[in-house]
Formats: sequence, C-alpha cells, structure tokens
Amino acid sequence: MADLAQHTIKKITITPVETHFGAPGKTRIVGRNSKSENYGVHQREWLLQATTNSGLTGLSNARPAMNRGSMEGLCNDFQDLIGRSLSDFFAVSGGRVSDINPRWADVIDRYGFLDVALFDLIGQALGRPAHSLLGDTVRGEVEGYDSSLYFQDLVNPGEGANAVAIEAAEAVEKGWRALKLKLGRPGKWFEPNAGTRRDIEVVESVRATVGDDIKILVDANNGYDGRLDLLEEFVRGIGDLNVYWMEEMMTEEIPGYQKLNEWRDKYTPNTLIVDGESYKGRDTIYWQLMEQGLLDAIQPDMLHMGFWQYHRLAQKIEDSGYDTLIAPHNYNAAYLGLRADIQFGAVTQRFVIAEDSTLDFDLYHGPEYVFKNGKYAVPTSPGLAVSIDQNLYNSVYKQHETVIS
Repeated sequence: MADLAQHTIKKITITPVETHFGAPGKTRIVGRNSKSENYGVHQREWLLQATTNSGLTGLSNARPAMNRGSMEGLCNDFQDLIGRSLSDFFAVSGGRVSDINPRWADVIDRYGFLDVALFDLIGQALGRPAHSLLGDTVRGEVEGYDSSLYFQDLVNPGEGANAVAIEAAEAVEKGWRALKLKLGRPGKWFEPNAGTRRDIEVVESVRATVGDDIKILVDANNGYDGRLDLLEEFVRGIGDLNVYWMEEMMTEEIPGYQKLNEWRDKYTPNTLIVDGESYKGRDTIYWQLMEQGLLDAIQPDMLHMGFWQYHRLAQKIEDSGYDTLIAPHNYNAAYLGLRADIQFGAVTQRFVIAEDSTLDFDLYHGPEYVFKNGKYAVPTSPGLAVSIDQNLYNSVYKQHETVIS
C-alpha cells in the first residue's frame, strides 16, 4: 500500500466558479422560498484545490465557509495545512479511515468540506475510491432528487400553481424520478390562508402532471411557524397525494413536532418527516427529536459535515438504536457536493436520497457519475473521480484564484 507520508500538501487554491440554472441559451429563474427572494439564474461554487508535491489534486467546494466568513480568515486557518503529509490528518488502516488526528479535529469539524478534498487525495494516493475509505459498498447507484422547484408561480404568475407543474414535467423529461417542491407560502409572500391553499394546489398540480410513479418531496423552510392550524390543514390537504417527505414545515421544537407526527399518522401515514440541515452535534434539537422518535430522516449539510463527521453521525445513530435515516442537504454545494453525497451514499446503509440542485459546470469532468432513470452510478476510480478542464481553468478562472502556499 502506498505511503501517505510521501504525499505533502504544497498549495491550496480557492477560486469562484460560476454557472447557471438551465441549459446554455435557455437559462431559467429559480424563484423564492418561504423567506428569501428569488435565487435567480446564476450560482457559484468556491472551488478548493489542494495540491501535493507528488502531483495529486484534491477537490472540494469552500462555499460554506465563504457564506459565513471572509477569504482572509479562511486563508489564515488553512495556512497550517501547507507542508503537512496526508498521513497527518486521519488514521488509515487496511485502506480504511479509522480515526481522526486530534490535532486536526477542530479544523475539520469547522470546515467539513476540507475533508472531502483530503479523502479525494488519500483515495488517489491509495488507488481507492473515496467511498471505500469509509466502508464496503452497499449500493452501486444513488438516487437523486431535483431540488430547484421553488415558487415558480411568482416567477410566472399568469400560470398560477401550474407554473411549478410545468417545470416539474421538464425535470421528469430530463430524467429525475424524484422532485422537491418549495412550499411555506403562508410564511411571507401570501396571505396565510391563501398561501396554504396555494401550497396544496401546487402539490395537486404537480402530482396530476407527473403521475403516480414520481416521488414528490416538499420543503416549507419553516413557513408554517406560528400557524399550526394551517399546517394541519396542509397535511390533511395532501393526504391522498402520496407525498414522500415533508421537510422543515416549522422551526424545530418538541410539542410542534409531536403534533406534526400526529397529523402525519392520521392523514398521510407513509410520508417521512425530515429536518436537520443545521445539525452540528448531540446538543441540538435534532438529536432530541430523534430520541423521541419524531424525525424519520436527518439531513445535515454534506459540506458542513464532510465524510468523516457524517460517517461518525451514522455510527452514533446506529449505536443509539434509532430508526432515523440520513438524507444529506446539498443545495449550495452543487456539483462537488453532489458527488460527495453519492460517494457517501454508496457505503451508508441509512442513506435515502441525494439532493441535486441540477446545476452543471463546464469546468468539471466526472464521466463515471452516469445519470440514468433518476440515479447516479457510483464511480470506481480513485478519490472523488472528478477532474477539472485545465485549459478552461487557466483561461477563465485562474486569474481569480487565491493561493495559500
């Protein structure tokens, strides 16, 4: 087996990379959710490249850090990584990561996306897929869902609820077999009763358009806060629409989730209740919800957690005897976060489905992640199995990179 100590990080670069929703020449506006203005047409990743003295490059997306801090702060925190060998960060035995070096535990906990790049590098150095560093493969394909169906009825108001259904049909035509609809219209943009009726109407319209074989997931971004009466009306209204899951219907608290579970059991008993994209440890409300059997699936953000912390969470849930499944949040992670999701899902029995923001980037190449019938093939090449178009990077993006060396 290769000696990880021979591979030393010599440089880290962080570069903004732009893309858009929709095909070239046919971009689309992604609308509002329950609390924010339109997402718009354009999105951005912050490409992190960690390069070794041996010529390996590990990739990740530093957007979680850039969303909450500054480039200067990130550079300062990552300066200590330069000159460190790949053997410094994790204990690796028999081709598996078995523990984390306490020296780096806080940094990797704070910047979960960093360990995606490290797993990419370690996998390449050992000649093993990133997922194999965590365990045996439990599935060769990972299902994904289109999570870009926002309040399109406010982007194209003349279409009403049908505006969402039109884009849902387009997503199915492109191959997705699961769709997540943003709801929570009572929260900000509608009169509360009218917003509840529109939420139900959107689910009805999409179900009538895409048929019975497509999974429909709904996410209210806590848009029913303070209106449990309307939340019950909504749950009752979707009772015969075969909704796969309800996400973030209100801000997390025990009494409200007890009510939500009661209504789910009464009106739509096969629907999962999911939450937890902000999870960071056992001291959070999400662990309490799991303890009380009120959360069917937990969904911390893939790049906030990283491979190792997510793997440990899955182990802790297993050890606790909870039935909770795992469905990683990935919206802002776009291309690289989705590929990390797929790698993690390949070896995680509790994994449910991968969030796909449907963004693509000309810069990246990952040909083994074949998308067919709503599922992505799991790569067998070493590391993350993603490379970049170096000519495109040099001509368009390199001038914007920040270098840590």
